[in-house]
Amino acid sequence: MAWPPGIRNLVLAAVAAVVTSTVAVAVLLHPEDGTRKITGTVDAAPGLAWSIDAVAIDGRASAEFRDPVAGTEFDLDATGFVDAGDTVVTVIGVADGSMVRDPVMYGIDATTGATRWRAPAGELGGCAGTPVDGDVVCFTSPMAEVPALVGYDVASGAITRTPTDWLVFALAAADDRVYIAEGDVESDDVRVHAGTLADPDAYWTRAFAMGTLWEDLSSDALDVSRGQGVLALGADVAGFDLGGGDPTWTAQLHGCSRITQTFDALVLHDHTGCAGYSPVGAEILDRTGRALVATNGEGVHDLTFDRPADATIPVLLADGAYDRRDGTVRWTDTDLVQNGPDRNGGGANRGTATAVLGDVALLHDPATLTATGVNLRTGQRLWRRNTERFGAVHGWDGHFAILTDATGLWAVDLRTGEITWDIPFLAVHADPDAITGEGELSAKGNGHYIYAARRTIIGLRPLGG
Repeated sequence: MAWPPGIRNLVLAAVAAVVTSTVAVAVLLHPEDGTRKITGTVDAAPGLAWSIDAVAIDGRASAEFRDPVAGTEFDLDATGFVDAGDTVVTVIGVADGSMVRDPVMYGIDATTGATRWRAPAGELGGCAGTPVDGDVVCFTSPMAEVPALVGYDVASGAITRTPTDWLVFALAAADDRVYIAEGDVESDDVRVHAGTLADPDAYWTRAFAMGTLWEDLSSDALDVSRGQGVLALGADVAGFDLGGGDPTWTAQLHGCSRITQTFDALVLHDHTGCAGYSPVGAEILDRTGRALVATNGEGVHDLTFDRPADATIPVLLADGAYDRRDGTVRWTDTDLVQNGPDRNGGGANRGTATAVLGDVALLHDPATLTATGVNLRTGQRLWRRNTERFGAVHGWDGHFAILTDATGLWAVDLRTGEITWDIPFLAVHADPDAITGEGELSAKGNGHYIYAARRTIIGLRPLGG
């Protein structure tokens, strides 16, 4: 059949339009992956998916990222973000002496680095490190004109304010509950509440006759992250049940002592002398305050990352690994205690474990300049290597430990000790001040990471995905 010229041209134009539209749809459905290979890195290293700069986002010449958990009332120089899944929530402000000037809360797309929203963030005393019911929950400074709990919607940045006449000094979150500590610490008149953003004492309220000086109040006075609540005010420490708030035990800190929570509601009570900051003893307390095991002097382990697989993984103290339920010795190893002083003349008899990752402990002995991987279930040494470089473990993806120092990030295979990849900060950004150490890392899974420094936040993901 022969088409008249006019009809034929119309048909061809329609077909061309359909083909063009189809191609356009295909492009939209399969966007090009813009992940860039970082110069000088091995193929196994993740590439740079995105990079954002605080100055470029905020517009002020000295703008920097700050961790919302630390609040905005004072500048504690803490860099970081709240990981809320598809969104990371951070603060941008300008350091001005001991203050953060004109702080703003930002929601950043974890996949692209795009700014999803921004909201004012002045006069915040602190925020919970995990979201609750879709909100990052914060509290206002005691000096705020209208004290309140403040929620930032993770998806939109919409602000919810719950006014309160409480003198809130600490806030934490776990299992979709908000825990608030408030009262006059200098009068030993303190209460802890469990509730929600809208109803902060919905579940329970408990009074604690303990306190400290306001200037001695710790930024981590309230901890609910390990299966029980711990309130630490000066020398006074108390444990409490998260479900009903019932007090379970008390303890006293002396000198430069400290407490550290670990998995399954265990607490390490580290008795440290202020002279030379030397350990003089320690014990591990269970959720009732009973001492499972104690040591005199040596071997307190300072873990920068503590994530045991489950309650069958023993807890470390001195040169021993102890059952978390009854305190029995599972195995011992002299490698768990530092062999003599390090290059600065200190550290002798300190514990060498720096991270517990699933069923592996990562040890570092600065006296012998060795790193070691140990199977925590058996005490078997998996590997050992000499190393001049050893950073802090800031992440774990189930297989690799991600370490950071002032120069970059690198991944260590926990089973072999091999360095799988190494990303120098200068290979990502030529400005040596743009990305530095002492930042915060989040392992998002499947080789995806986010790292936040003061001036720059970067997203990393496998090349091609």
